[in-house]
Amino acid sequence: MKYILMNKHIELAKIDISDLGRIDTIEDIYNTEAFPVGVIVQNNDPFSKITRDYLDKWWHSRIIPASRDGLDYILAINNVETSSALSVKSLGLSLSDQYWIKPIKSDLSWNDVNFFTNEFSTDLGASFFIKGASSIPDISLRTPDASSNGWLKKKWTIINGKRYLAKAGSGTTFQEPYNETVASKIMDVIELPHVKYSVVMEKNRPLSLCENFITPDTEFVPAAFVSNVLPKENNEKYFSHLLKCANYLNIPQTQEYIDNLLTIDFLIENTDRHYGNFGFIRDVNTLKFIGPAPIFDNGTSLWSQVPGFEIGHWQLCKPFMETQQKQIALVKNFHLKIAGLEQCEEITRQTLLQNPFISKERIDKIANCVGNRVRVLTNHIKVNLQT
Repeated sequence: MKYILMNKHIELAKIDISDLGRIDTIEDIYNTEAFPVGVIVQNNDPFSKITRDYLDKWWHSRIIPASRDGLDYILAINNVETSSALSVKSLGLSLSDQYWIKPIKSDLSWNDVNFFTNEFSTDLGASFFIKGASSIPDISLRTPDASSNGWLKKKWTIINGKRYLAKAGSGTTFQEPYNETVASKIMDVIELPHVKYSVVMEKNRPLSLCENFITPDTEFVPAAFVSNVLPKENNEKYFSHLLKCANYLNIPQTQEYIDNLLTIDFLIENTDRHYGNFGFIRDVNTLKFIGPAPIFDNGTSLWSQVPGFEIGHWQLCKPFMETQQKQIALVKNFHLKIAGLEQCEEITRQTLLQNPFISKERIDKIANCVGNRVRVLTNHIKVNLQT
């Protein structure tokens, strides 16, 4: 079926999307400047297969992954084969950016359909959290939940007129929501820009809750697509390449942002800082970058995915080096409030103690290890200041 790819009110391209939700062809392009960043790569023909493939990759980066628990049932009751096709039914609308697909000859407008200013259904998101979701006869797809990536169950909701994302934990300990709160509180005291998280209980199950940091006039651009704007040389490090691409796009404060990311990830042993959960904010009206996004998505941390005997060990991590021990060496300057570090161990302990699904023995071990990371980081900073 044919659609017009839109950026808010701007027509970008005429595209053909298959029944499986794949972008088969780009039939016409009306505006390249307002295109998603990193889709039209420098020196590439906008109508080339490379551009089509990048656009399809971008489209799939905005949908529910196959790994999310409960997806098969959701697809079955909506009579579609893929989560991409599910997203098509919701016109690709998101709360992370202003892109959407407009059916050919439709008179729909951004003001009619967007979820920043209009109400939306919570049926789809809620259905992932309900056992025996067949009790929901009709799921409305007028929702941003069809365009929410990530493997953990999540759902958008409106509280007092503001858009919030609620996200579940995993396994038997449901630790991820508490990890988000630990990271948020630590960044409060060491004064790093971040998204604030809290834990709410829903039917005796913890969820992390955070307010949307994107507005009707901004979009989140993941690092993955910023890194696409220039070709990467064979011997070029990923870290250096990303900085080069950000500089090419005139994104301010990128080095400081990466410094801050690697600092908090070191303290909490974040093993899942991939190119999709950090990035930058662009003004959709001027198409200029405002700066880095606040730090978010810190749930896969604090040794939540490992047995007790591995707590404190260096884990394999992302995005630039294989361990946090190596990544911290990439930090050029430390921008944190050093005096706040002494609170990190107790913040970790007291926050995790609110989790009824995790033992005190495990909590103490995790907190002690955060205290050890604080001491290692403090010594590292002192050495840095002397050189």
